[in-house]
This record gives sequence, structure tokens and C-alpha cells, in this order.
Amino acid sequence: MKKLYPILFCAVLAGLMAACNFRPMQDPANLSYVRVYVDDNILNLTTGFYDDDIRERTAGAVDVHLVRPDYGRADILRIGLFDVSTGELVAERYLRNQGDDALGHYYDGRVIINPGTYNLVAYNFGTESTIVGQADNCYRMNAYTNEISASIKSTLKSRTKTDETKAGEIIRYDADPLFVASAQDLKVSYHQTLDTLRNTTGEPWFMARSLVKCYYLQIGVIGAEYIASSACLLTGMASSTHTLVPDYEKSQETTLYFEMKQGVWPEGYRPGYKEFHCIYSTFGTFGCLPLAQQSLLVSMEFTTTYGAQIDTTFNLSTEFLKAQAIENQWILPDFEIKIPAPPNPGNTDGGMAPIVDDWGEVDNEYEI
Repeated sequence: MKKLYPILFCAVLAGLMAACNFRPMQDPANLSYVRVYVDDNILNLTTGFYDDDIRERTAGAVDVHLVRPDYGRADILRIGLFDVSTGELVAERYLRNQGDDALGHYYDGRVIINPGTYNLVAYNFGTESTIVGQADNCYRMNAYTNEISASIKSTLKSRTKTDETKAGEIIRYDADPLFVASAQDLKVSYHQTLDTLRNTTGEPWFMARSLVKCYYLQIGVIGAEYIASSACLLTGMASSTHTLVPDYEKSQETTLYFEMKQGVWPEGYRPGYKEFHCIYSTFGTFGCLPLAQQSLLVSMEFTTTYGAQIDTTFNLSTEFLKAQAIENQWILPDFEIKIPAPPNPGNTDGGMAPIVDDWGEVDNEYEI
């Protein structure tokens, strides 16, 4: 039995070697300093809904057009240096140190890397919904979001109708902001003291910008007080993009899923006023596919406070071409959706209440 030990040891060692990804040895003396700024001036991650009426009635004291973004900076950036010929990861570092100067907010640290030519990719690590896949190869590294669960998809009335279900449709969650800095053919020279990595134009820093564009969508609703919950499905969106060189326009088409909120008046403004009149949300997307721009369909899925499930679908293609969408990333269609009053009004728990009694189904046609 003792004679089997070397054989077993060799077999285990061979298995471990097959499972490992070997990288070139790096000389600890080859330290390079790296600094990455994050351009996080993101539009439309709002904490409130747009309403010119509020602005006018308060003489500008309350202006929800200027609500600060509801966004928290990342705790960590991951930086990777890759072989230019194979794309394989050669060195990486997680940047935790943060600071501010005249150029903005930055993350910095030191990475050990031998002299040579590399591709660099840095991004905010650990977002909630945006996933960075194949992160060990810069040519394959891509950003995407997961598909929604089967349990959620089964509740979507517009997708369970046999005559309306799209064959092979993939529905994904919308994306969180993903900030990426990249550089190709980055040269690291031989050095005996601490070196500094420089961008393609020679500055000793890199700038990370979001690959995700955030749109604000607001839809007027008559009878919004009868809505317990609402979800939105938007077709024609890119499912992913590469990180070294973004190419969302070549991505596969996907449908985005996100939930809508009830428009609530700011605290102290018109106390007791409960005429809910809109639903809104901010959603993140890698981009609208060029070939799908003429058929950007939005399906709204409502659950009412009296147990009915209602859905309606409309085309928003022209809305994405308007100046307010291009300049401000606002999607503000000028129509209203009608939610019918309950058959027996009685007492309700108000708009967007999470309480639903007996489930029922109501089919209606809405004029939009």
C-alpha cells in the first residue's frame, strides 16, 4: 500500500496543475503606481419624480429636476494588466485607497508588473446586478446582467399569452452603472524605482466612465391609486458589451425588466394630498440596438389593489429620438394609462400597496 502513495500524490498534483492558471513570475522590485479617476457624474439616478407643477407652486423652492443622484461610489476598483498577444491576465490589483483632487475622485495603489507591453482594464468591482464575465482575458471580458427568474417570468401576463409570446425572448434585469477605464498597448519600461503607469496620451492616470446609460422613464396614470405594484418590460436593448473596446451594437437583443415606483409628493408639499398621477423608474442599459430602434416596445404589468392583473403594450421608439431623451435621458411620453376602478370600491390601501386579496383577471383595452 505504501508504494501507492507516490502514485496518488503525483495524480493529485497533476490534477491541481491542470486546474491552475499559471502566470509569469513577477519581480517584486518592479512596482508601478496606478491611479484611476471615476467620472461618476451620472444622469438620472434620481430619488424623486419629475413634476413641473411642484416647481411652479413652490416658486422653485422644491425642484425635483435637480434631485441628486441616488448613487453610492464603489468601495473597490479591480485593475488588470493583460498580455497583448493572447489577452491573458498577467497581473491584477484591487484598489481600495481613495482620494480627491482637482481632477475628481480617484482610486490608487501599486501593482507588480515586469517591463513589457500590456492592455489595461479597470472597473468598479462588485456591482449588484452588472456582472463582469471572463475577467481573465481582456479580449473576451464582457459585462452583462442575469436573466430574470422563471418564477418572475411566469407572472408576466404579456409573456404568458400564447399569441403574444416571443419565441426565444430573453428577459434580463437592468444594469447597474459599470465604470471602466481601458488602454491598449500600454508600455511598462525597465525601472529601478517606483514607476507610474500612464494613459495613451501620457498623463499619469486613467479615467473610468460608465458603460451603462441610465434613462428616466415616467408614465402618467389615471387611477394610479388602484395600483399595488407595476413592472416594465422594454424590448430592443443590448444584452452585453465587451469592456476593453465596448461594442454593444453587436450584442444580442434582450428585453429589460425593472419595477416602477409611485410618484410621491415631497415631504411637506401639499400635506395629505394623495392624487397619485404617475409611475416612474430609472433603468440602466448597455444601449439600444440600432436595428431595434423602430420597435422599442414597452409592456406594463400591473397588479391592482383589488387583485386584478392588467397589462398594456405600446411603442416608445419616437420617444428615444426626442431632444429630452438624447440630451437629458428623460423618457416622458405625453399619454396616460387608465386603470379601472374596482368593481366594489370599498376601502383600499392606497397606491402601490403590497396587499392583494383574491386574485382575479381583468382584460381591458386602453386608449393611449
